[in-house]
Amino acid sequence: MSSNKTAYPWFFFYRVTRLVLVVFLPTLFLILFLYRSSYKQGLVAQMTIQIEEDLRLLRYTLVQSGISWEKWCESIPPLKDVQYTLVRRNGTIICDSADKKMVGEKLDNITEIVQSHEARFATQLRKSDFFGTQAVFASLRLGDDLMIRKVIPVSSLRDNMDRFDRVLFLRIVPFSIISYLFFVYFFYLSTKPLGIILSKVEKFKDDIPFNKNLELLYERDEWAAIEEALNKADQKLQSQMAESRLENEKNTAILESINDDILAIDKYESVLFYNTKFKNDFLRTNENTQIKPKLWHTFNDEVVLDAFRSVLQTGAPSSLRAKNFPYSHRPERFFDLTITPLKSSDGTINGALGVFYDVTEFKLSEQMRVDFVANVSHEIRTPLTSVKGYTQLLQSQASKIDESLHIFLDKIVGNTERMISLFNDLLNLSVIESRYLQTMEPLDLPSMVETVASNIKTNYPEKKVNVNWDLAVETITGDSRLMEQVISNLVDNACKYSESDSIDIKIASFKKNDRAIITISDNGPGISKEHIQRIFERFYRVDSSREVSRGTGLGLSIVKHIIAKHKGRIWAESEGKGTTFIIDLPLE
Repeated sequence: MSSNKTAYPWFFFYRVTRLVLVVFLPTLFLILFLYRSSYKQGLVAQMTIQIEEDLRLLRYTLVQSGISWEKWCESIPPLKDVQYTLVRRNGTIICDSADKKMVGEKLDNITEIVQSHEARFATQLRKSDFFGTQAVFASLRLGDDLMIRKVIPVSSLRDNMDRFDRVLFLRIVPFSIISYLFFVYFFYLSTKPLGIILSKVEKFKDDIPFNKNLELLYERDEWAAIEEALNKADQKLQSQMAESRLENEKNTAILESINDDILAIDKYESVLFYNTKFKNDFLRTNENTQIKPKLWHTFNDEVVLDAFRSVLQTGAPSSLRAKNFPYSHRPERFFDLTITPLKSSDGTINGALGVFYDVTEFKLSEQMRVDFVANVSHEIRTPLTSVKGYTQLLQSQASKIDESLHIFLDKIVGNTERMISLFNDLLNLSVIESRYLQTMEPLDLPSMVETVASNIKTNYPEKKVNVNWDLAVETITGDSRLMEQVISNLVDNACKYSESDSIDIKIASFKKNDRAIITISDNGPGISKEHIQRIFERFYRVDSSREVSRGTGLGLSIVKHIIAKHKGRIWAESEGKGTTFIIDLPLE
C-alpha cells in the first residue's frame, strides 16, 4: 500500500471503478442482448398471431363462399412477400401459389405440418429456400388430411429490429454511458472521505505489529487496513478508558480526602462534581439524595450565584469571606468561598471550581478577640479616664502643690491620653479586621474632603492648616465611615508630624485605567527611604524617641486595612521634603 496519503483516494477509486466497469459493461450488454432477443421474440409472436388470424379468416371466407381450396390456390398469382401451399399430412403438395409445377412433390421439412395436425395451428421460424432469408412457416389444419401453409419472409421483422437497434444504440447505450460517468463522478465524491480515512489509517502503522503490517502491505486491502486500525484504536480506547477510570478513582479519593467542601460547575452552571463533605453540609435530606443538576437549585443566595457567574464570565478568581448559608445543613456555620475558573489548554473557560473553607471556629475566635479587645479597652479606659480626671483636678489646684511636681502631673496627663488613644486605635483596628462585608455605596468625595478639612482645622487651632483639593473623580464606591477615616488619618498625620506652624495639604483625584487614584500630599519633613516601606506596619513609628511620642503607630495600619477591604492599594512616596500618599481604588 502506498505510503503517500494523497494516493489513497485515487487508488481506492481506481480499484472500485475498475471492478464496477468489469461488472457493469458485461451486465449492460447482456441486458441489452436479452432485451433485444425478447423484443424479437415478441415481434415474431405478434406476427404469428396475425398470420393465424389471417388464415382462419380466409378459411371462413372460402367456406361461406363455397369455393374449394384447390380452386382458390390455383387462382392466386405468385406473390413476392407471401407463399401459400396446400399440402397433405405426409407433406405432398396439392397446390403452391409460387410454383404451379410443384404439384405432387413432397416438402423437405414438414415440422409445422405435423404439429398443426395435432394442435390445429403451428409455426416455425427458419430459413426459406424460396425467399432466401428467414421466414415464418405457419400451418393451419383444414381437414384430416389437408393443411394450408403460409410462408412470410421476416423482412418486416428485420426492419423493426433495425429500428430497435438504432433506438438501442443511439439512445439507451449513450444514456447508460452517461449514467455510468455520473456514477463514477459521484462515487469519487463519496469515496474521497474514505480515502482520507485510509490516509489517517497510515498513522496507525507504527502501532500495528510488524507481521500484520507486512501482511496488510502485500494484501493491498483497504478494508483490512481499516479493520486493523479500528481494532488498534479500540484497544487504545479501552486502555485509555481503563486509565481514565483509574485516574477518576484517584481524583475521587483525593477529593474525598480533602477536608473542605468542593463543588465544580460547567459554563452552563450545571453541577459537574462535588465531594461527600459538600453534600453532607449543604443538603438537609437523607444521604441518598443527589445534588440537583443546576447551581441555582443548590444556592438561592444571589451573592454566591453572582460570584460564580462573575468567574465564568471574566475568568478572574473571586472570593467571599465568612459567608453564612442559613439554608444549609448547619446554618450556624461560616465559610470562606474561593472560586477559580476551570480552563482548557487554549485558555477557554469551561467552568468554575468552588472551595468552601469552614471558618466557623476562626469566626468565633475572631469574635472572641474583638469582644476581648472591646472589653479590655473599656475596662482600661475607665480607670485611665479616672486617672486623667484626678490629675486634671490636681492641676487645677496647682497653687497648693509644690511647683517641682507640676512636670510630673503634665506627664501623667500626656501618657494617660496616649494610652486612651492607643486602646481606641486597637479597638478600631480589631473591628476593621473582623469585618468581612462593608456597606458599599456611591460616595461624594468633595463633600467628604470638605468635612475632613473642617474637622482638622478644629483639631489643630494652634496651626495654620491649608487644605486644597482638585478632584477630577468626584464619586467613588465604598463605606462612607471607613473612607472618611482614611482621609482623616492621612491628613491628621500630616498635621501631627509637621514641625511647621503653616501646613499645606493638597488632595487630588483622577481616573486611570478604570480605577480611581486619590493622592494626599503635604509639605512636611518627609520620610526617609529606610522607613517608607515599613510605615504601614503595626506599631511602627519613624521617630522612636520616647520623649517625642506623637502617635500610637496604628494609624497607617488602620488605613492600609481599610483600603485592602475596598480591594485597593496604598503606598507612600517621598523625596526628602513632603510626603505623598497614593490610594488606588476600583471605580465600582
